[in-house]
Amino acid sequence: MRVLNKLVRDRLGLPLRRIASTASRQLYRSIFFETHWRVGYRFVGDQDVWDTHHLEGPAWNTLPDPGYRFYADPFPFVHQGRTFLFVEDFDHYQQKGRISAVEFNASGPVGPMSPVLEEDWHLSYPFIMAHAGSVWMIPESSGSREVSIYRAENFPSGWKKEATLLENISAHDVTICWHKDCFWMFATVTHDGNDSSKLELFFSDDLLGPWAPHPANPILVAAFGARSGGNIVWRNGRLWRPVQDCRSRYGAALGLAEITRLDHKGYEQIIRKVLAPCPAWPGRKLHTLNQAGNLECIDGSAESFRIRAGAVTPKMALFRSV
Repeated sequence: MRVLNKLVRDRLGLPLRRIASTASRQLYRSIFFETHWRVGYRFVGDQDVWDTHHLEGPAWNTLPDPGYRFYADPFPFVHQGRTFLFVEDFDHYQQKGRISAVEFNASGPVGPMSPVLEEDWHLSYPFIMAHAGSVWMIPESSGSREVSIYRAENFPSGWKKEATLLENISAHDVTICWHKDCFWMFATVTHDGNDSSKLELFFSDDLLGPWAPHPANPILVAAFGARSGGNIVWRNGRLWRPVQDCRSRYGAALGLAEITRLDHKGYEQIIRKVLAPCPAWPGRKLHTLNQAGNLECIDGSAESFRIRAGAVTPKMALFRSV
Protein backbone atom coordinates (compact mmCIF):
# COMPACT_ATOMS: atom_id res chain seq x y z
CA MET A 1 0.00 0.00 0.00
CA ARG A 2 2.80 2.41 0.80
CA VAL A 3 4.35 1.72 -2.58
CA LEU A 4 0.97 2.34 -4.27
CA ASN A 5 0.41 5.57 -2.35
CA LYS A 6 3.85 6.78 -3.33
CA LEU A 7 3.15 5.91 -6.95
CA VAL A 8 -0.12 7.84 -6.86
CA ARG A 9 1.59 10.86 -5.30
CA ASP A 10 4.39 10.71 -7.82
CA ARG A 11 2.09 10.36 -10.82
CA LEU A 12 -0.88 12.49 -9.77
CA GLY A 13 0.45 14.81 -7.09
CA LEU A 14 2.21 17.29 -9.33
CA PRO A 15 -0.60 17.61 -11.92
CA LEU A 16 -3.17 18.05 -9.17
CA ARG A 17 -1.00 20.64 -7.46
CA ARG A 18 -0.67 22.48 -10.75
CA ILE A 19 -4.44 22.41 -11.29
CA ALA A 20 -5.02 23.72 -7.77
CA SER A 21 -2.44 26.45 -8.26
CA THR A 22 -3.98 27.51 -11.58
CA ALA A 23 -7.47 27.57 -10.06
CA SER A 24 -6.23 29.61 -7.10
CA ARG A 25 -4.51 32.11 -9.41
CA GLN A 26 -7.66 32.45 -11.54
CA LEU A 27 -9.77 33.04 -8.42
CA TYR A 28 -7.31 35.67 -7.18
CA ARG A 29 -7.40 37.46 -10.54
CA SER A 30 -11.19 37.51 -10.49
CA ILE A 31 -11.16 39.32 -7.12
CA PHE A 32 -8.03 41.45 -7.17
CA PHE A 33 -5.98 43.34 -9.72
CA GLU A 34 -2.73 41.51 -10.18
CA THR A 35 0.61 43.25 -9.66
CA HIS A 36 -0.75 46.29 -7.88
CA TRP A 37 2.09 48.52 -6.70
CA ARG A 38 2.03 51.12 -3.93
CA VAL A 39 4.33 54.00 -3.05
CA GLY A 40 5.72 54.52 0.42
CA TYR A 41 7.04 57.83 1.68
CA ARG A 42 8.42 59.33 4.87
CA PHE A 43 10.32 62.39 6.04
CA VAL A 44 13.86 61.75 7.27
CA GLY A 45 16.40 63.80 9.14
CA ASP A 46 20.13 63.19 9.32
CA GLN A 47 19.90 59.50 8.42
CA ASP A 48 18.14 57.82 5.53
CA VAL A 49 18.27 54.35 3.97
CA TRP A 50 21.64 55.08 2.36
CA ASP A 51 23.06 55.84 5.80
CA THR A 52 21.43 53.00 7.77
CA HIS A 53 21.17 50.31 5.07
CA HIS A 54 17.78 49.25 6.42
CA LEU A 55 14.11 50.28 6.20
CA GLU A 56 13.47 50.79 9.91
CA GLY A 57 13.16 54.23 11.47
CA PRO A 58 10.39 56.73 10.77
CA ALA A 59 7.23 54.91 9.70
CA TRP A 60 6.46 54.63 5.99
CA ASN A 61 3.22 56.17 4.80
CA THR A 62 1.33 54.74 1.82
CA LEU A 63 0.40 57.15 -0.95
CA PRO A 64 -3.33 56.51 -1.57
CA ASP A 65 -4.47 55.54 -5.06
CA PRO A 66 -7.96 55.03 -6.57
CA GLY A 67 -7.69 51.23 -6.67
CA TYR A 68 -8.02 50.66 -10.39
CA ARG A 69 -4.79 52.62 -10.90
CA PHE A 70 -1.52 52.07 -9.09
CA TYR A 71 1.46 54.32 -8.42
CA ALA A 72 5.05 53.06 -8.67
CA ASP A 73 8.59 54.21 -9.50
CA PRO A 74 8.53 57.26 -7.16
CA PHE A 75 10.93 60.10 -8.02
CA PRO A 76 10.75 63.09 -5.63
CA PHE A 77 12.21 66.36 -6.88
CA VAL A 78 12.76 69.78 -5.27
CA HIS A 79 12.22 72.77 -7.56
CA GLN A 80 12.41 76.39 -6.43
CA GLY A 81 11.89 75.39 -2.81
CA ARG A 82 8.84 73.20 -3.52
CA THR A 83 8.83 69.40 -3.42
CA PHE A 84 7.03 67.27 -5.99
CA LEU A 85 6.67 63.52 -6.34
CA PHE A 86 6.58 62.02 -9.84
CA VAL A 87 5.33 58.46 -10.34
CA GLU A 88 4.30 55.89 -12.88
CA ASP A 89 0.50 56.09 -12.90
CA PHE A 90 -0.77 52.77 -14.31
CA ASP A 91 -4.36 52.03 -15.37
CA HIS A 92 -5.28 48.35 -14.86
CA TYR A 93 -8.11 48.51 -17.38
CA GLN A 94 -6.11 50.16 -20.15
CA GLN A 95 -2.90 48.30 -19.21
CA LYS A 96 -0.96 51.49 -19.85
CA GLY A 97 0.98 53.94 -17.75
CA ARG A 98 1.46 57.68 -17.76
CA ILE A 99 3.51 60.03 -15.58
CA SER A 100 1.69 61.88 -12.81
CA ALA A 101 2.82 64.18 -10.01
CA VAL A 102 1.68 65.62 -6.69
CA GLU A 103 3.17 68.38 -4.56
CA PHE A 104 4.27 67.66 -0.98
CA ASN A 105 4.47 69.88 2.07
CA ALA A 106 5.80 69.04 5.53
CA SER A 107 2.68 66.95 6.26
CA GLY A 108 2.39 64.96 3.05
CA PRO A 109 0.78 65.26 -0.38
CA VAL A 110 -1.03 68.50 -1.23
CA GLY A 111 -4.08 68.03 -3.41
CA PRO A 112 -4.74 65.18 -5.86
CA MET A 113 -2.31 63.29 -8.05
CA SER A 114 -2.40 64.87 -11.53
CA PRO A 115 -1.18 63.56 -14.90
CA VAL A 116 1.74 65.55 -16.34
CA LEU A 117 2.92 63.47 -19.31
CA GLU A 118 1.14 60.92 -21.49
CA GLU A 119 1.96 59.33 -24.83
CA ASP A 120 0.35 56.71 -27.06
CA TRP A 121 2.69 54.16 -25.47
CA HIS A 122 3.31 53.09 -21.90
CA LEU A 123 5.39 55.42 -19.71
CA SER A 124 6.99 54.65 -16.35
CA TYR A 125 10.14 55.30 -14.27
CA PRO A 126 10.15 59.13 -14.52
CA PHE A 127 13.87 59.80 -14.07
CA ILE A 128 14.15 63.55 -13.51
CA MET A 129 17.15 65.87 -13.16
CA ALA A 130 18.20 69.51 -13.30
CA HIS A 131 20.86 70.61 -15.77
CA ALA A 132 21.91 73.85 -17.47
CA GLY A 133 19.09 75.86 -15.92
CA SER A 134 16.32 73.46 -16.99
CA VAL A 135 14.51 70.46 -15.54
CA TRP A 136 14.61 67.29 -17.63
CA MET A 137 12.72 64.02 -17.59
CA ILE A 138 13.59 60.71 -19.24
CA PRO A 139 10.63 58.40 -18.67
CA GLU A 140 10.86 54.75 -19.62
CA SER A 141 9.29 54.50 -23.06
CA SER A 142 10.49 51.13 -24.30
CA GLY A 143 7.24 50.68 -26.25
CA SER A 144 8.36 53.46 -28.61
CA ARG A 145 11.77 51.78 -29.05
CA GLU A 146 13.65 54.95 -28.25
CA VAL A 147 14.99 56.91 -25.30
CA SER A 148 13.43 60.37 -25.30
CA ILE A 149 14.23 63.37 -23.13
CA TYR A 150 11.63 65.99 -22.19
CA ARG A 151 12.21 69.53 -20.93
CA ALA A 152 9.90 71.26 -18.47
CA GLU A 153 8.38 74.34 -20.09
CA ASN A 154 5.89 74.83 -17.25
CA PHE A 155 7.02 72.78 -14.26
CA PRO A 156 5.64 70.40 -13.11
CA SER A 157 2.95 69.78 -15.73
CA GLY A 158 4.23 71.19 -19.03
CA TRP A 159 6.75 68.90 -20.73
CA LYS A 160 8.05 69.08 -24.30
CA LYS A 161 10.06 66.39 -26.03
CA GLU A 162 13.48 67.93 -26.64
CA ALA A 163 15.45 65.12 -28.28
CA THR A 164 15.75 61.41 -28.96
CA LEU A 165 18.85 60.19 -27.16
CA LEU A 166 18.84 56.61 -28.48
CA GLU A 167 16.93 55.08 -31.40
CA ASN A 168 15.79 51.54 -32.26
CA ILE A 169 16.30 50.28 -28.74
CA SER A 170 14.09 48.83 -26.02
CA ALA A 171 15.64 50.44 -22.95
CA HIS A 172 14.23 50.19 -19.44
CA ASP A 173 14.72 52.33 -16.33
CA VAL A 174 17.19 54.78 -17.86
CA THR A 175 19.27 56.48 -15.16
CA ILE A 176 21.93 59.13 -15.77
CA CYS A 177 24.77 60.45 -13.66
CA TRP A 178 27.74 62.81 -14.15
CA HIS A 179 31.10 61.24 -13.35
CA LYS A 180 34.66 62.03 -14.42
CA ASP A 181 33.66 64.87 -16.74
CA CYS A 182 31.16 62.72 -18.60
CA PHE A 183 27.46 61.80 -18.57
CA TRP A 184 26.80 58.08 -18.07
CA MET A 185 23.51 56.44 -18.99
CA PHE A 186 22.53 53.15 -17.35
CA ALA A 187 19.83 51.18 -19.18
CA THR A 188 18.51 47.64 -19.07
CA VAL A 189 18.25 46.76 -22.74
CA THR A 190 15.87 44.08 -23.98
CA HIS A 191 16.78 42.30 -27.19
CA ASP A 192 14.46 39.30 -26.96
CA GLY A 193 11.58 39.39 -24.52
CA ASN A 194 11.19 40.97 -21.09
CA ASP A 195 14.65 40.40 -19.64
CA SER A 196 15.89 42.43 -16.67
CA SER A 197 19.40 41.00 -16.62
CA LYS A 198 21.36 42.91 -19.29
CA LEU A 199 22.77 46.27 -18.24
CA GLU A 200 24.26 48.50 -20.93
CA LEU A 201 26.15 51.76 -20.52
CA PHE A 202 26.25 54.79 -22.81
CA PHE A 203 28.29 57.96 -22.44
CA SER A 204 28.24 61.53 -23.75
CA ASP A 205 29.84 64.91 -23.15
CA ASP A 206 26.42 66.56 -23.49
CA LEU A 207 23.11 65.54 -21.96
CA LEU A 208 21.36 65.83 -25.33
CA GLY A 209 24.01 63.67 -27.01
CA PRO A 210 25.26 62.19 -29.14
CA TRP A 211 25.46 59.11 -26.91
CA ALA A 212 27.94 56.32 -27.61
CA PRO A 213 27.66 52.73 -26.37
CA HIS A 214 30.24 51.44 -23.94
CA PRO A 215 32.67 49.12 -25.77
CA ALA A 216 32.13 46.40 -23.14
CA ASN A 217 28.32 46.26 -23.48
CA PRO A 218 26.53 44.53 -21.96
CA ILE A 219 28.67 45.57 -19.04
CA LEU A 220 26.68 43.38 -16.63
CA VAL A 221 24.47 40.31 -17.11
CA ALA A 222 22.74 39.28 -13.88
CA ALA A 223 19.20 38.85 -12.59
CA PHE A 224 20.33 40.67 -9.45
CA GLY A 225 22.16 43.94 -9.89
CA ALA A 226 21.62 44.88 -13.52
CA ARG A 227 18.35 46.80 -13.54
CA SER A 228 18.32 50.24 -11.91
CA GLY A 229 16.05 51.01 -9.00
CA GLY A 230 16.43 54.77 -8.67
CA ASN A 231 18.88 57.66 -8.68
CA ILE A 232 22.62 57.17 -8.42
CA VAL A 233 23.94 58.97 -5.33
CA TRP A 234 27.23 60.13 -3.81
CA ARG A 235 27.84 59.25 -0.17
CA ASN A 236 31.12 59.98 1.63
CA GLY A 237 33.04 60.15 -1.62
CA ARG A 238 31.59 56.87 -2.91
CA LEU A 239 29.18 56.35 -5.80
CA TRP A 240 26.12 54.15 -5.20
CA ARG A 241 23.14 52.89 -7.21
CA PRO A 242 20.02 51.05 -6.09
CA VAL A 243 19.58 47.86 -8.12
CA GLN A 244 16.71 45.44 -8.54
CA ASP A 245 16.78 41.83 -7.36
CA CYS A 246 14.77 39.85 -9.92
CA ARG A 247 16.09 36.38 -9.12
CA SER A 248 12.84 35.01 -7.68
CA ARG A 249 10.43 37.41 -9.37
CA TYR A 250 10.48 40.85 -10.97
CA GLY A 251 11.03 43.58 -8.39
CA ALA A 252 11.28 41.21 -5.43
CA ALA A 253 13.95 43.15 -3.52
CA LEU A 254 16.45 45.97 -3.80
CA GLY A 255 20.22 45.98 -3.54
CA LEU A 256 22.48 48.85 -2.54
CA ALA A 257 25.41 48.62 -4.94
CA GLU A 258 28.65 50.56 -4.60
CA ILE A 259 30.10 51.51 -7.99
CA THR A 260 33.82 50.78 -7.71
CA ARG A 261 34.71 51.38 -11.35
CA LEU A 262 33.07 53.52 -14.03
CA ASP A 263 35.17 54.54 -16.99
CA HIS A 264 35.49 54.03 -20.72
CA LYS A 265 37.22 50.69 -20.30
CA GLY A 266 35.08 48.95 -17.73
CA TYR A 267 32.46 48.91 -15.00
CA GLU A 268 32.38 47.21 -11.60
CA GLN A 269 29.99 47.28 -8.66
CA ILE A 270 29.69 45.51 -5.32
CA ILE A 271 26.28 44.89 -3.74
CA ARG A 272 26.78 45.83 -0.12
CA LYS A 273 23.26 45.29 1.19
CA VAL A 274 19.99 43.66 0.16
CA LEU A 275 16.75 45.36 1.20
CA ALA A 276 13.71 43.09 1.18
CA PRO A 277 10.14 43.61 2.39
CA CYS A 278 10.08 43.43 6.18
CA PRO A 279 7.86 44.41 9.13
CA ALA A 280 8.73 48.06 8.49
CA TRP A 281 7.53 47.71 4.86
CA PRO A 282 5.61 44.43 4.50
CA GLY A 283 4.75 42.79 1.22
CA ARG A 284 6.32 40.72 -1.54
CA LYS A 285 8.08 43.37 -3.59
CA LEU A 286 10.40 46.37 -3.33
CA HIS A 287 12.16 47.84 -6.35
CA THR A 288 12.64 51.63 -6.10
CA LEU A 289 14.49 53.94 -3.70
CA ASN A 290 14.75 57.72 -4.16
CA GLN A 291 15.10 60.84 -2.06
CA ALA A 292 14.91 64.62 -2.56
CA GLY A 293 15.32 66.99 0.34
CA ASN A 294 13.94 65.18 3.38
CA LEU A 295 11.34 63.20 1.39
CA GLU A 296 12.36 59.55 0.99
CA CYS A 297 10.33 57.17 -1.19
CA ILE A 298 10.12 53.46 -1.97
CA ASP A 299 7.49 51.22 -3.53
CA GLY A 300 6.06 47.74 -3.03
CA SER A 301 3.07 45.51 -3.66
CA ALA A 302 -0.49 45.67 -2.38
CA GLU A 303 -3.92 44.17 -3.01
CA SER A 304 -6.65 46.16 -4.74
CA PHE A 305 -10.15 44.85 -5.40
CA ARG A 306 -11.14 44.39 -9.04
CA ILE A 307 -14.09 46.81 -9.31
CA ARG A 308 -15.37 48.63 -12.36
CA ALA A 309 -13.55 51.92 -12.79
CA GLY A 310 -16.71 54.04 -12.62
CA ALA A 311 -17.58 52.63 -9.22
CA VAL A 312 -14.19 52.96 -7.57
CA THR A 313 -13.76 55.15 -4.52
CA PRO A 314 -10.65 55.44 -2.35
CA LYS A 315 -12.32 53.34 0.36
CA MET A 316 -12.73 50.44 -2.06
CA ALA A 317 -8.99 50.01 -2.50
CA LEU A 318 -7.50 47.50 -0.10
CA PHE A 319 -3.94 48.48 0.77
CA ARG A 320 -2.99 45.33 2.60
CA SER A 321 0.55 44.51 1.51
CA VAL A 322 1.06 41.26 -0.34
